[in-house]
Formats: sequence, C-alpha cells, structure tokens
Amino acid sequence: MKITSFVLKNYRRLAKVTLVLDDKKTILVGANNSGKTSCIGALHTFLKSQDSLKFRDISKRNWKQIQRLGEQVEHQFPNSEEIDNLSSALTSLLPSLDIEITAEASEAYKVRDILPDLEWCGGTLSVRITYEAVDIIKLFREFADMRVVVSQHGDEASLWPKNLNDFLEKGRNFSKYIKQKHHILSKEAEPTAETEPVTREILQPLKSDILKKLIRVDVISEQRGLGVEDNTNQKGPYSEKQQLNKLLREYYERILNPDDFPEADDLKVLGQQQKLEKDFTDRLNTQFKAPLKELEEMGYPGIGGNPAVEISAKISGTDALQKPSSVRYRFDSSDEEYIPESYLGLGYQNLIYLTFRLLEFRDKWMRKGKSASTENNADEKIEPIHLVLLEEPEVNLHAQVQRVFVSKAYTTLRNHADLRDSKTEVDKPEYQTQLVISTHSSHIIDNIDFKDLRYFRRNSADESIAMDHTSISNMSELFAKPKEELQFVRKHLKLTHCDIFFADGVIFVEGQAERLLVPEFIAKNFPGLSKRYVSMLEVNGAHTHKYRDLIEKLGVITLVLTDLDSVVEQGKCFPQKGANQKTNNDTLKKWHPKKDTVDELVDLPKEKHVKEYQGAPLYIAYQKPTQYLGKDILSRTFEDALILANFENEYFQKKTRLKDAKTAHENESKTLSESLYDYVQSLNKGSFAFDCLFHLADNEENSFNPPEYISDGLTWLEKQLLPAL
Repeated sequence: MKITSFVLKNYRRLAKVTLVLDDKKTILVGANNSGKTSCIGALHTFLKSQDSLKFRDISKRNWKQIQRLGEQVEHQFPNSEEIDNLSSALTSLLPSLDIEITAEASEAYKVRDILPDLEWCGGTLSVRITYEAVDIIKLFREFADMRVVVSQHGDEASLWPKNLNDFLEKGRNFSKYIKQKHHILSKEAEPTAETEPVTREILQPLKSDILKKLIRVDVISEQRGLGVEDNTNQKGPYSEKQQLNKLLREYYERILNPDDFPEADDLKVLGQQQKLEKDFTDRLNTQFKAPLKELEEMGYPGIGGNPAVEISAKISGTDALQKPSSVRYRFDSSDEEYIPESYLGLGYQNLIYLTFRLLEFRDKWMRKGKSASTENNADEKIEPIHLVLLEEPEVNLHAQVQRVFVSKAYTTLRNHADLRDSKTEVDKPEYQTQLVISTHSSHIIDNIDFKDLRYFRRNSADESIAMDHTSISNMSELFAKPKEELQFVRKHLKLTHCDIFFADGVIFVEGQAERLLVPEFIAKNFPGLSKRYVSMLEVNGAHTHKYRDLIEKLGVITLVLTDLDSVVEQGKCFPQKGANQKTNNDTLKKWHPKKDTVDELVDLPKEKHVKEYQGAPLYIAYQKPTQYLGKDILSRTFEDALILANFENEYFQKKTRLKDAKTAHENESKTLSESLYDYVQSLNKGSFAFDCLFHLADNEENSFNPPEYISDGLTWLEKQLLPAL
C-alpha cells in the first residue's frame, strides 16, 4: 500500500500540479521560486495542520473571482438557490488536494473506510480534501453588513473590509468560515454522443480522521536553527528551531522515559531514583531551614491556615539533558577531555539533529518504547503509510555528507524489524515509508537515480492559466528505462555536476576554451546574465543533441554555442561558401536547425536560430561570416572565431604566424579563413585557452571581444532571462 500521487489545485503558484511519488524517495528540484517549498507547505497544511491555511495561499488568479462573488452579495443578498451556487463557486476557487493511494485486494481491511463501493478488487483509491465555507449564509451576511457600515463613510478613507478578499484575509474570518472537508473520490464514465465519453466525479463524505489512520505525516522544515535558545521566536507553520539537548529531551520523554508505564527493567532505576530524591530532599530542607525561618519572621505562614513552605526534590532523566553541557563531544573514549555542544560545527550539529528527528519519527510511528503507551492513538493500529517531508537537508551540511544523506535517511527510516525489506514477496513489510525531499543542492542529486526527480518547471501565463505558474515534470518518464542518448546524459551529468536542475538558463559549450572564456564575456559584456543562475555544460558537438529530451522536459531556456565543423569527403577543411561543404556537427544536423550543408547554415537568418520545443526556448549559435577589411571571413571553430574577432589585438598580433596571415590576406596570396584554420589545427586547444585566460588575468585592462555568434547568443539569452519592464 502506498501513495501514488497528489493533485494540488489553487495553492499559490501551484494552480494545478500533479506530484507522482516514488515508492521510496521523491526528490523535488527546480530553480528558485519554482514552488518546491510551497508544495511541501501545502502537503503539511492539508495532511497535518489543516487550520494553517491562509487567504494568501489561494492562487492569485482566483482573487478577482472571489472579489466578484462578494460584489454579487453586496449588490443583492442571494436567495437559497443562489447561496448554493455561490458556495459551489467559492469552493472551486479554494485549494484542494486529491490523494491517490494504491493498495492490493489483500489490504482491503486497511482501506475499507475509503472504498467507493464493494466491487473494489485492488488498485487505486482516491480521497479529495477541500476547503469549503461553513455557515455560508452567516459569512455573506456578516460581510454584507460590514460593507454597509463602510459605505456610509463614503470614499474619504479606505476602511476594512474593502472587499470579500479583505474580509477573509484579516482577523480570524478565514479560519472561522473556511474549513477542511474530506471526500471519497471516484470517477464514472458517462456515454455521450461524442466520440470520447465524459468522466463524472462522484464525491462521498468522509470523516477527517479516517485519512490520519492511513497516513502518518512528519515534517522537518528548512526553518530549523541550531545553537539558539529554546525560546527563540519561531517562524512559519512548522519551524524546527531548537537545541540538540532539547531534541534529546523530547526523544527521552516520548520514547524512553521509565516514569511512563514502567517495565521490569525500569523498576531498579526508579528505586534508585526515588532514594536519591529522598536524600536530596532531606539535604535541601536542611540547607533552606535558615532562609525559611527568616520567611516566618516576615509573617508567613502566619494565621489563616496558609501552607508552610517545604522543598521536595524531583529527579528525572530529562534533568540530565536540561543544560547545554548535557550534550558534549569526546574525541577519544579514554580521554577525560571533551568539548561542549556549542563548539561543534553547524554541519555536524545539523547532521545529528536530522538523524534524531528521523529516529523519533520512525520510533513514534512504530510505537517503540514508551510511545506505545503515550501516543494519543495508542489504541489504534499503526498507520500503513508513513509520509516524511524534508525541506532542504543540505543546510549547513558538507558536500560529502549531502551526497550520501538521502540514501542514509531512507535507510534510517526503515531500520526497524517490522520495516526492513524482505527478499520474498510473501514476507514483504506491512508498512510503507515514502520520503519527499525538496532541495537546491546538486550534491544531493549526484548520488540518486534521476528517475526519483520531480522537476518544478516555471511557466508564464497562458490561455489555460492566467498567471505565472508551475508544472511538475516527472523525470521517471525519461529515466526509468532511458534510451541510449539519455544513458549518456545521466552519466555525463553525474560527472559534470547536476546544477542544470536548479538553473534559470543553460548554456552548452563545445570545449575547454569556451568553458573558460564565455564566463569572462558574460562578466564584462552581459552583466544582466551575472544576476541569473545560469548553468554551463561542456559537451562535445557530437553529443549535445542527446540533451534534447531532457531540455524539452525541463522547459529551461537554453543557449547552445557550437561549431560549424566544415568537412568534405576527404575530412576536415577550412570553411567556404559554394564549395559543397557539409557540417560534421550532429547538433546542427539532428537538433536544430536540422541542416547539413555549410551554405544552408551560413545563409540561415538570425531569427531562424531560435526554436521553441514544448515551451522550451532554444537558440543555436555557430560561426557566421565576419567582415574583415571588406571581405567575408568564415571560421570553423571557436578558436579561429575568437582570433578573428580580436585580430588587431596586440596579444594576437605578437604571434608571427598571425602577422603573416594578415599580410597574406592583404596581398590575397592566402585567404584569412584558411590561414586561421591552419593555425588553429597546430594548436593545443587546452594550452590556447589557458594562455588566453592568463592574459586576461594579468591586467584588468586586458580584454577580448566575444565572437559575433557568441555575442548574438548571449544577447538573446539575456533578453530571455531579464524580467520584462
């Protein structure tokens, strides 16, 4: 039994998204402000903290429509039929969550409360959680009456409530009138005259506590802080701020405390504890005898039956964990020296903290230790599904720890006799753990299977959703059974770093020279790009096109800087028009513009370099003719294009062969295209790139002009990534 998917509607920029869950781990990735945190927050709100929903959590696209509902009520208070219509309209604008659960027929006893009918024989089951207005007549009446009062003051001041949105947002009106409701969701196909049948949704009321019996939800938010006082002001609905000693105290209280329902092994400890308490009480009363005598001189206890003051010591295991010094670190078990908790680096503190939280989640779920007797639902069966939501575990964690954390986290959550996976189907565990992690760390996804990734793709407003919104791309559709090209992509990304999943834009370059020098061009000529998160990947032109499926799935803005790579039957050659040359570049032949002759590529208009695949803007840039001394010069690769763009630069004119090339071009004994081609063929391209970089680093005044095709590509990318004014 497991959660298959969530369908979330009308929540912030998540206007309508489907999050498909993996059986074990699901990793949420995407650029900043793409909706990952909102998704975790929504699941927490719907499944664990239903009263934490606020008006501003409703998708912005629905605010105007809610406001118009209020205007209808103001204009003329609705009758009973109109009230029902307005209530349905309001519900359709509020956030909702559909949960799809898959169970086997043998698990029918677990899911009997959410079965849509008695004919179910295993498969999917759905529950819909909605927010709906309760006592809607009272809601509208109170709003309308308040608006009457406001209208009497005219337009002299802006008074509350300005509209229905304002009425619901302020005070406690939203939580007062908008409540969560649960429904069993089933679908029925209705035959129509059309070719495709219409699907009708059927909702049956469901008690809200039923879902809690099926799914246990635990959350670790990104708003956790270590090394701070316990009384630190908390931020957000599920802040995690606390010290390690507090965390250990809570674990002791909930799981280990012998005071709660003592077992045989606890009795000896409790006897020793009670003797210590008596001895300590006697000693304290002796010590406080004189001060208490002085209290009597002040007139207390006096007359009237006032109780006398006496001190009684109470000792418990949590006392040992109360002070910061209760948690300390020792380098050697035989060494007397130790360091206090606050002296350890935040990275290790965070790792210990996360581990103990996961231990606590697992042990409370499994009713381990004292939690079996102290849990509110101790008499109820263990929930079949444990959903753990973890936000940005990378905070303060070293990169090496991040790489292994995800796999270790899931192992920790399953490290229990009743949870460990069996090698046989018959003995497989009865309970399912599903871990959902949101992250901005490329180190974390270095060590996982890409099929577990869910990419949060930012989209602009369109005809269906009139607001900037997010869609979720399921990477398992690409990487569960990847074809040959994607197998290369997966291996290449593992080797080169996976920040493509967090970037605003992507630049593919062909070689080391571009990878080293394009950032210099951006820093000096395209400052707008420096303000955006741009991922740069070095991929040979023979392989760049293999990224096409991934780029289209991500929908990320992409610039490809590639080479013309002219060839004839005999092999490589310097490029020239009208010579029946072709390109050897698979990106140009197989991705875009899907042309293979040099003449076609050279004559391609600039606007044809742009292509949009499934909402993914793409620009392919390669060498085009450049004017020098009144003649068109063609370059074959980045190196000769760079030299040509900076041919008069002193750095290049100091090189004898290039000076000779200029002379040959002027007296027309040899074309500059051919001279530059011959020169580049003799170079070690790696050494060439580093020599150029050292020249730029030697003096801040030193600079190179980017080749025109690169300048055109970066100009396009900058326009795509800068916000429209």
